[in-house]
Amino acid sequence: MTRLAPFLLLALAGCAALKGGDASVTMRLSPRFTAAAPAATPSFAVAPVQAHGLIAGQRYAYVDAAAPGEIRQAATYFWEDAPADSLTRALVAGLRSRFASVTGPGLPLAADRRVVAALDRFEEVSDAGAARAVVAFDVTQVTQGSAIGAGRYCASAPIAAAAGTVRAAAFQQAIEQAVAAFVQDVAAGTVSAAAC
Repeated sequence: MTRLAPFLLLALAGCAALKGGDASVTMRLSPRFTAAAPAATPSFAVAPVQAHGLIAGQRYAYVDAAAPGEIRQAATYFWEDAPADSLTRALVAGLRSRFASVTGPGLPLAADRRVVAALDRFEEVSDAGAARAVVAFDVTQVTQGSAIGAGRYCASAPIAAAAGTVRAAAFQQAIEQAVAAFVQDVAAGTVSAAAC
C-alpha cells in the first residue's frame, strides 16, 4: 500500500490540474439616455476618460466593508471594455441626448467645449450583506483653453444578486444616473460637487 501512495497522490494532483476552474464571465454595459429636443449649441468634444489603479483595467473590482481600505479584484468577473471606456461612451451618449453636436475621442473635431473626465470609483461595495455598484468621476469643461466648470458626479445602485447580468445592470444604472446628473447640469449651466 505504501508503494501506491505516491501514485495516488500524483493521480489526485493530475485530476485537480485537469479540472477546470470557474468559468469567466464578461459583462457588458450599454448605457441609454432619454433624448430631449437637442440644443444646437454649444458643441462638445469628449476626451478619453482617464483612470488609474485597478479601475483602469477590465477586471471587476470590489471593496468589502470589513476592509474598506482594500480594493480587490474578482478572479472570474471581467468587463467587456475598461470602465473608463464605458464612461467615455456614456458621456458622449448622454450629451447627445440633449445637444446636437457631440463627438467622442474617435472623431476629435473642433468644438465649443471639451469635456475632460477622470474616473475615480467603479467598484462594488459590500456592507452588512448588501452590495451596491458605485461610480464616481470628476469632470471639467474647457473652452478656449480655460476651465469653465469642474464638478464631481457619482451614483450607486443596489446589486440584488451575484449573477454577472445583475451586477452589470446595477453598474449600468449607476453610470446612467451619474452621467444624467452631469448632462442636466450642463443644460442648466450649473456645476455639482457631489459628496461620494
